[in-house]
Amino acid sequence: MDKSKLEKLFSKERLDSYKDEAEHIRNFATIDKIASKVGMLEIITRNAVARELNISDDKFISQQTLGFWVTMIDIMKIHNKILPNIDIDFKRYSKFNLQKNLLNHEKIKILYSLLRTIRNRAFHFENLLKLNANNRPRLSCALQRKDYKLIVGIDPDNIELFLDDFLDLFGKDLRFYLK
Repeated sequence: MDKSKLEKLFSKERLDSYKDEAEHIRNFATIDKIASKVGMLEIITRNAVARELNISDDKFISQQTLGFWVTMIDIMKIHNKILPNIDIDFKRYSKFNLQKNLLNHEKIKILYSLLRTIRNRAFHFENLLKLNANNRPRLSCALQRKDYKLIVGIDPDNIELFLDDFLDLFGKDLRFYLK
């Protein structure tokens, strides 16, 4: 497609965030591949938190954002009730991730922070494939501990793996539900 037409349709600034047109197209394909998994995790989370907090107003539950429910998990400190005793290795998603004997609630904070970042960037059609200048994942979050800050990221090629593993935490058959 003609470059000036693409810039008119998508904006020069947005297109400049991609290496080339092929990466822009790959980003749309990535969003297409992950949208249903992100959607499932959002619905599952919404219902799990509402159930834990005894919220039964279906309309209210459905109208709140993922960010609202993630914030409720943090405020009400129900991490371990949503996902008790999870086993997840963040090194699977980037060679830069360190496994630091994380507590269960810390793992859940990281999971939901990454999910929210992926969801927001995907559904605002931002570049999921981009890395930081130091070649580390741009899809990342920070967990502040007493003596250090732990950065956990997801390489673009591992987004789907991360979402599959997250779904598996709620049930091993969920990742196959939509196939």
